[in-house]
Order: sequence, then C-alpha cells, then structure tokens
Amino acid sequence: MVYVAVLANIAGNLPALTAALGKIEEMKEEGYEIEKYYILGNIVGLFPYPREVIDAIKNLAKGERVKVIRGKYDQLIAMSDPHAEGPDYIDKLEIPKHLKASLKYTWEKLGHEGREFLRDLPVYLVDKIGDNEIFGVYGSPINPFDGEVLPDQPTSYYEAIMRPVKEYEMLIVASPRYPVDAMTRYGRVVCPGSVGFPPAREHKATFALIDAETLRVKFVEVDYDKKIIEERIKNERLPDDIIRILYHGGKA
Repeated sequence: MVYVAVLANIAGNLPALTAALGKIEEMKEEGYEIEKYYILGNIVGLFPYPREVIDAIKNLAKGERVKVIRGKYDQLIAMSDPHAEGPDYIDKLEIPKHLKASLKYTWEKLGHEGREFLRDLPVYLVDKIGDNEIFGVYGSPINPFDGEVLPDQPTSYYEAIMRPVKEYEMLIVASPRYPVDAMTRYGRVVCPGSVGFPPAREHKATFALIDAETLRVKFVEVDYDKKIIEERIKNERLPDDIIRILYHGGKA
C-alpha cells in the first residue's frame, strides 16, 4: 500500500527526527511504500540542533518528494529583519524567558542561509493525496501560527475547525501535538502528533502515515535518546526549563 508520511513539531530535536526517519526506512523495507513526506512546521525553535534539522530535511528532499510549511516558532525566526545583525527583536516578544533564549540561540546558529530557508517556506499546504484534496497548516485554518486545535474533543468541535476549508477532504494541523484523527461531516481532521516537542512525560517521536487510497491514518511512535539532548542543552548553556520540557513536556 502507498502512504504519505506526515511529521510535525520537530522543534530543533535532531535525535527525535533521526529516529522517526529511521523508523520510516525500516517500514519501507517491510513493504510500506512512502509516496511523499509532509513536514508541518515548528521545524526549529526549542532544542539545540536547528541547522542540523534543516540539513536533514534538505538531505531528505534530495531523494524524496517533500513538502514543508512554516510553524509558529519558524515564523518567529522568519519575521526578523533580513538585514538585522542580531536577534534583539526577540526580547520584545511576549513569550517565556526560556523560549526567548532558545529562539535567540536558534537565530544565531541558523545564520543568514538558515533564516532564509524558513522565510521561503509557505504558510499553507495545498496538495492531493491520491484523488483527495488536502489542506495543511500549523495552527488552524483561520489562524495559521497562533491558532490551536485541541485534542480529544467532540465531533462538533472538529466540524467547526474544518468548516472554513470544507471543500477539502482532509485538514492536517500540527498545533495539538497529540495524535488526532477525527471524522466530520465535512472531512477528516488529522494531527500527526509531535516528533520532537514533547506534549507530556515519556514522549516518543510520533508521526502519521496516511493511506493514499483510503485516507486512513496510522500513528507510529519510536523511542529516541533524550540524554544526549540534555547534554547538548547544558553544553550550549540554554535554560534548564528546556530540559524540563524534554522530560516532562508541556508548553514552551
């Protein structure tokens, strides 16, 4: 069978991305055919591997069909003045202190080329899976960056989320960070989960495979090494709050 692999919320977590892509390669050897990859934003922004994550995505795109869109943290980097000499604008954002530190680190490590990569990313994903039109966005259809779709809600909730894009068969969002597969009278609402940004304790890198014919969704989890990320956070002198998020999850 043919599938589309959907990944989101990498958030600069290279070990988690590497584990997810490695699992996909294993599944391909088992007979899964991956037609293309969707990466739905928050590529960078929290953990200390921003350039490495972008390089991994570029390398993936050399041999596969890959569509990438911008997420909330990507936008906070992309919105900077292209001619700015530093990330001082981040101090003016109304976000937690540790996230400011992480975004400043990300801005500097990406360099001009990395920041331009994020600026060039589209905000929305419009594509076809098989014969079905799909719409993808990081946040929500009416608020692409700050919009938040909640997990574990009644069907009526997801119908309201889907209504603005009801001409599509499927809406894929990244903001819940938990897996969502909700069927509504307008179409299907899906969140692939979170590859690298833990929503809770004992997080595993989570992504989705969408059947190209039936649009059925399969969620896949894979372990990754958090200890090496903790050491990298410490070595780069980033705030301890980021280590807390790594192990306990929650909002940044």
